[in-house]
Amino acid sequence: MAVLMCILLTVSCSLSAADSVQKEDYTVVTVNGIFSIRGITPEGYHLADTQNMDTTIWASFTSDDPAKPYFDLIISFLEEYANVGRLNDLSEEEMKDMVDDDPDLSDKIEIMETDYGTKVMILRSNDPMDDYVCFVTVYKGYEVALNLFPGSENEDVLTDEQIKLAMRFLSDLDFEPIDTGY
Repeated sequence: MAVLMCILLTVSCSLSAADSVQKEDYTVVTVNGIFSIRGITPEGYHLADTQNMDTTIWASFTSDDPAKPYFDLIISFLEEYANVGRLNDLSEEEMKDMVDDDPDLSDKIEIMETDYGTKVMILRSNDPMDDYVCFVTVYKGYEVALNLFPGSENEDVLTDEQIKLAMRFLSDLDFEPIDTGY
C-alpha cells in the first residue's frame, strides 16, 4: 500500500508540474519539400493565413489584440541566391547589395544572429508615415523575410519592445532540411 501511495504521489506531482509549465506553440512552415522553418509562435499570436504561390510562401501572424503589431513571413526563391546556403556565406558588401534596390529601406544594416547561428539583417523603413521593420536572411537560395508592422489600433511607429518581440521570435527560428532520400 505504501508503494502505491508513493507512485500516486509521484504521478500527481508530475502532472501538477506539467500543468504549471506554459505550453509553447510552434509554427512550422514547409518550403517546397526542401526545408521547414520551425519557431515558437509569440505568446498571444497565431498563424492567421498562409498562401503558397509559385515561388513565394506568405504566412501572416496576428494577435487578438489589434493594438499589437502584426508580422508577415515571406519566403521567396531568388535565382541570384540559388548557390547561397545561408546569409552567413555572404560578405557584408553582398548583404548590402541585397537591399540597395529597395528605396523604402534604410541603408543602415544591423545584423543579429539567431540561437541556431543564422545571421539575419535588420532593416528599418525610411518612410516615417509607414513604419515597419524588415528582418531578412537567406537559406538554400530562398530569401526569408519577416516584416513587422504596427498594430491597427496603435501608434504609427513601432516601439523598441515590439521590435525585440520579433527578434525573440526570430532567435527561435530553426531551418530544418528535409531528407529527400537522394
